[in-house]
Amino acid sequence: MTYLAKNWNNPGGASIAGLAIAAGLFGLAFAALGALFGTAGKPPPVTGTNGFTYIFHVARFTLFQAGISALLSLILAVAVARAGWRRLTGPAGKLLITFSLLPVILPTTVAASGLIGVWGQSGIISGMSQSVGLPGLPPIYGIGAVLLAHVFFNAPLMMRVLMGALSGIPAAHWRQSAQWGLTEWQRFRLIEWPALRQVIPGLLALVFLLCFTSFALVLILGGGPAVTTLEVSIYTALRFDFDLPRAAQLACLQLLICALVVIGLTAFSGPSWAAMPARLQRPLHQRGEQQWPSRLTDYLIITMFVVIAVLPLVAVIVRGIGPHLAGVLAWPAFWRALTASLCVGLASGGLATLLAFMMATARTRRVRAGRSVWWLDVAVSLYLAVSAIVLGTGLFILLRPVANIFTLAPALVLLANMLVALPFAYRVIEGRMAALAATHDRLCAGLGIRGWRRLRWITLPALAPELGYAAGLSAALSLGDMTVIALFGSQQFQTLPWLLYQTMARYRSGEAAALALLLLCLTIGIFLLFHLMSRRIGNQPHA
Repeated sequence: MTYLAKNWNNPGGASIAGLAIAAGLFGLAFAALGALFGTAGKPPPVTGTNGFTYIFHVARFTLFQAGISALLSLILAVAVARAGWRRLTGPAGKLLITFSLLPVILPTTVAASGLIGVWGQSGIISGMSQSVGLPGLPPIYGIGAVLLAHVFFNAPLMMRVLMGALSGIPAAHWRQSAQWGLTEWQRFRLIEWPALRQVIPGLLALVFLLCFTSFALVLILGGGPAVTTLEVSIYTALRFDFDLPRAAQLACLQLLICALVVIGLTAFSGPSWAAMPARLQRPLHQRGEQQWPSRLTDYLIITMFVVIAVLPLVAVIVRGIGPHLAGVLAWPAFWRALTASLCVGLASGGLATLLAFMMATARTRRVRAGRSVWWLDVAVSLYLAVSAIVLGTGLFILLRPVANIFTLAPALVLLANMLVALPFAYRVIEGRMAALAATHDRLCAGLGIRGWRRLRWITLPALAPELGYAAGLSAALSLGDMTVIALFGSQQFQTLPWLLYQTMARYRSGEAAALALLLLCLTIGIFLLFHLMSRRIGNQPHA
């Protein structure tokens, strides 16, 4: 008992395993980045001022669209969070919170299909406009479509975090506000804004990073060379121009900018969308809230949010149910792509969760023992800066001289998708793991429960909801990703997002709508399967 009590915080083998994984992550990243830096110094086929001008134009546009997208998403998210916080209680509020997680797992190709179904020339809004004698909408493609798509994806996530910040305001503040009769502007300035400004900087940095590394949305909705980003330019340089030096230069520039954003994100780190409280506490009714101008404004904001963020999903479902659905199910290509997507998605989701669990365990053990953990944190955060397209480009250049890239495509897609999902899975698991260690370590050491027995009977049951959520999230992200498959895909190896993109590019709108519906159902189904199974396991009694 004395020995166990003295060594309850010994990091042991878990620390060694975590450091070994971190070393492997660093080694893979440095190998890919070394190939990029070595190739970036070589002269491209087209040299001179035009090459520099092109890179400058692409980088400037990428920064511009990412900044505008993040600001527009924040403006809508703040308005909806405040309106929903005041007006939506009970099932309506829970529905709004639940929906805010859908964009996390929604494939970008499905989102693009839904946005076209709502805002396109033949979409819902255009049809409603023409039915009342007004002209239809112009083509959706261009910078406006890209901004709209980014707002669709990011505003719900920002709203979720902001509602969490509002829920953390002490009830005493609302009581004092009601007693003093503060106006809406005074409440926002004195009560709400101090809570919101704590999470907005980190939230803006994260959304900026997501918009900056956007690939599929820009590729599908950009509409041509005038609307292109660094990621799309890297893809074009590799797959169409086969200009390896240009692709490497663009990838290095993107890596530099992303690294700066990740450093800023670390400095402003705060609550994530995964940290949303399960139950929101409604504040007391305040002065002027029940007057019709205030109520009308709030419900108009919520309606606008529903049109922007919910109607595209409805369009995917409505347009996908039709005669083309049976035809798509009869395609041999669909079943090949489905098999490839499931294999890659489930394998990458499981591996990402396993690595995240091992690294979170190592971090918790080392923190409890007073050891340094920066190696583990940097190894995971590294793959926020090294995006999928940058990693894929580095692997393409690294492996091309020694192997057939397209033969290795399944393994490369699996590896890249796993690494992209790893930071999210790690963030979900690590916080809960630290809380369990704080409450269980001394007790388990005193009772002599250690090793496999503790993992089997205490850690895994308590951690089951987080493990299932991380596995479902990682599998869904991998299942819907189109970035890496765009580099390594071929007629012999396709996934459902790549098949959907090719179908849309051939203007086969009926088949594309059916494919989008099938991919949407598959992604949500996989996520819910992991999530519900893990919760059921976690709720079972363990002796």
